[in-house]
Amino acid sequence: MKKTLLWQLRPRKGGPDSWLFGTMHVQDGRAFTRLGEAQEHISRCEVFATEFDFSDLDQGAMAAALQLPEDTTLDQLLGRQAWKNLERYARKHLGIPAEALLHQHPMNVGALLTAALMKENAPASLDETLWQYARQQGIETTGVETFAEQIETLGKIPFEAHVKNLVWLLKNYNRQKSRLRKMLNRYAEGDIQKLYESAKREAKGMRRVLLYERNKIMARRFAEIARERALFCAVGAGHLAGEKGILRLLKKAGFIVKPVLPAPSK
Repeated sequence: MKKTLLWQLRPRKGGPDSWLFGTMHVQDGRAFTRLGEAQEHISRCEVFATEFDFSDLDQGAMAAALQLPEDTTLDQLLGRQAWKNLERYARKHLGIPAEALLHQHPMNVGALLTAALMKENAPASLDETLWQYARQQGIETTGVETFAEQIETLGKIPFEAHVKNLVWLLKNYNRQKSRLRKMLNRYAEGDIQKLYESAKREAKGMRRVLLYERNKIMARRFAEIARERALFCAVGAGHLAGEKGILRLLKKAGFIVKPVLPAPSK
């Protein structure tokens, strides 16, 4: 598997060139190394797609999905040591007491703590930055998933798994910083195979729900558009590689798939 985030695809029976780009859902500038190149290709396309179209974001539905049930609080779910760790890290890295997170879903708390370990060099995440660029160019935007499907995926994950993941993070917070640094380095290298392997490890027993089923949906919708119209599609880089990855699925669906290697640095 070539080390690149950008791939050119063309229907084997003839049709326009389209592009698949692996992103990270972060604002860390280390993930923006191929931004200019991606924007150049977006400008040549008729349609731009992210995992879901950001214009479909339902803030109310998102807030509801990331809240605990009324009769449940985070301190009830975490053991004494984990809660103590949360108090320390929330104050140090988020600037708030743990009590401010009392009614937040464990996944959301974990996402906030993880984001705090990375830089915020950009005003928006990489995928949203690309979406904003496409909108500014007057290019039609869509999603290869819907926002409702992403909320549905969240609901398929056993709640106990979310709690377990947060407890692990609170126990291994310093280790997580090292893991993120390695992930960003692999991303900068375009090593989508290693990113896929990391995504599999993170998904653990939920690979079918978090990776494989979603890959099928995204590949199918990519193909529906790209058989007729030039498409630039930006999805999480962990979805590209592997036997059940989007690139392999699109090849099986009748697309010629070619890597677009980064231009050599001057």
